[in-house]
Order: sequence, then C-alpha cells, then structure tokens
Amino acid sequence: MTLIEQVATYLQDDFDLGTIGTDIFIGFMPESPDACIAVLDTGGTEPSRYLPIESPTFQAFIRATNYDNGKAVLATVRGLHGKYGELVSGEDHFMLLHAISEGGHVGRDEQGRDLFSINFTCRTR
Repeated sequence: MTLIEQVATYLQDDFDLGTIGTDIFIGFMPESPDACIAVLDTGGTEPSRYLPIESPTFQAFIRATNYDNGKAVLATVRGLHGKYGELVSGEDHFMLLHAISEGGHVGRDEQGRDLFSINFTCRTR
C-alpha cells in the first residue's frame, strides 16, 4: 500500500471523513462531488545517506461547499500531525508524520467551492 493510500485509508477508517472513491480520492481530485478530499503525492526531501529512512511528503487538498465545513475538515485532517507507528495495520511503519504548516484556505474554484490545503512530511523506514 502506498503512502497516500495509507493516509486515505486512515482518513476513512479512523477520522471517518468519507469513503475512498466516493469523497476521498487518491492521487487526483475529480470535478465532483462538491465536498471531497484528495490525498496527493508531493515528492519528498533527500533520503538519509546513512540510515534506511525516507522522507516523503504529501498534501491533503480539501474542497467544501462552504468555508466553515472546509475549515472543520481541515482541522480534523490536521490531526495527522504527530502520528507515529502504523497508520494502517500491517503496513509500513511511520517513524513520524508531521504537518509542514497549519494549512489553510487557498481560495475558491470556478464553481465557488472553498479550497483548503495542508502539507505533511513523513519519516518512514
């Protein structure tokens, strides 16, 4: 299971923010539904030369029909900050999952839907 698949599964199973393929999407954001979350790979930082540790990054991109709902989903997703160990039972272990910033509102799309974004970095082995 990839990093973003694990994160999407965690958002579905532990945070109860929706269902993968219905309103949580992995690697892309479709035109509908109006309210959804996309978990996107964003590369990462240089891996350690000395330890078997990688530092991938990802973005949670949130679209909402109104500002307050989007802000509430962002606050829940921000709860990934500080997670360690397993996100999904039996999958790769995370040494640390860390929000790069608080995240926030990034504007509205052409349909007037509010957009929010938060980025994370991980330490994996």
